[in-house]
Amino acid sequence: MNGIEVTIGSVSLMCSVCTVTARLNSACSAELCLDRSSLLKAGPINYLDEVVINEVVTNPVSQKKHLFTGNIVSIKSESSGHIVVNLSNGTGLDETYVKALTLIGVDPREAAYSVARLAGFSQDYIRIPGLDTSIKEIAAFIPFKGLVIEENEKIARVQLLTLKSIQEKLPKNGKSEAQEAFLDADGWLSFSITARHFAEAENIATEKADTFLSAYSSLLQYSYSQFAGDFIEWERTRASANLVRQNRILLVMLRSGSTWLRDFSLQKPIQSQLQLFKPALDLDIEAVMDAEEISQLPLLVWNRFRDSDDYHVVTLGIWQIFELLSSDIELPKRLTREQIRNLSSRIIALLNNTAPLTDKERGLIEETARKLNQRALMEKLEAHLKKIGVVLNEHEHELLHTFREIRNAIEHGRKPEEPSLQEIKRVKALTNRIILASLASLKSNKAKT
Repeated sequence: MNGIEVTIGSVSLMCSVCTVTARLNSACSAELCLDRSSLLKAGPINYLDEVVINEVVTNPVSQKKHLFTGNIVSIKSESSGHIVVNLSNGTGLDETYVKALTLIGVDPREAAYSVARLAGFSQDYIRIPGLDTSIKEIAAFIPFKGLVIEENEKIARVQLLTLKSIQEKLPKNGKSEAQEAFLDADGWLSFSITARHFAEAENIATEKADTFLSAYSSLLQYSYSQFAGDFIEWERTRASANLVRQNRILLVMLRSGSTWLRDFSLQKPIQSQLQLFKPALDLDIEAVMDAEEISQLPLLVWNRFRDSDDYHVVTLGIWQIFELLSSDIELPKRLTREQIRNLSSRIIALLNNTAPLTDKERGLIEETARKLNQRALMEKLEAHLKKIGVVLNEHEHELLHTFREIRNAIEHGRKPEEPSLQEIKRVKALTNRIILASLASLKSNKAKT
């Protein structure tokens, strides 16, 4: 007997109807028909999770035959009580838009690799025979606004270029819309970096540019008369300067002369069709608007970064939200006040046998002992989730663990391991689910009072 197994993230379902359509030179698609009751029994499913479809053959021995892997495009209810799911294996690429990219003299293999990386492919899954993976010296040119550069100036290893100077750097094959957009700036940064590919060079160059512009803006805004013991000249107009990097970059591989000019500002698909869609969620908006400020704060914080794909912004934002949501959670104390006093007294007495402690040292020990009753944010968050009826699956726990590690790295001055764009989307979807459940609980609390 054969059956269709559908795995969405960490949830597996059996499906009776499945149609997979393969097209030449195009993304494959699939359509599933699921039973509504079985879908609800499976618990919450993240629609952004990857979907794997296998045919399960049980005769003569149990084995699986892979049919399709992709992402959900739409999921809708039918009057018959069934759920129709439409999928595509090109959705991940469709969600990443390359707004404008100009390549001159770039090896086709390098172009294919870097564009694939921009589209979201992990480097572990890209195999291009003959691809040059050696480290290359690359000149980066990045436009910014906030301070008009009238003369070329060098600060440390960064060159500040005028409009005339940057025009000389651009390809001489005629003006294009991309070049015109690149020239819409007050000045341009120029510096050298090393990288194996253009996609990697973009990340390195933009990070260095952001660091420089932030540091230089701070110097321009310095408003005290002395710095490092020396007199500082000052102009009020420069004290309000804020140098902002533009979302465009020009990269030139110095040895080959290969040129990469890209506009990486956000571009979203036309959303006219989405305007017809209204979620049928039982959320009391009036209760939310009338709630106390502490209940509204998570939603206001969420609104500041919901459209961001910057993992630094997203990480700090979601943990700020979790702190706010868990602020009223009181967990049982591990130790009584008397137990804490006894513990600190025993520690002080033990250490005193080795060398007499100062009053300051005794105070530090007592303060540390009192902190034993402090509970970790994850413990308080789990209590809050239980309170609002949200149950996380193993995959979601792992996702939160990943972003907790990122947060810890940021807070302790380490460079975190960058998550994938899909992980960023998924953790935002999970955060949104927690916020909605928290807001929905306001209605039940309002009814009780």
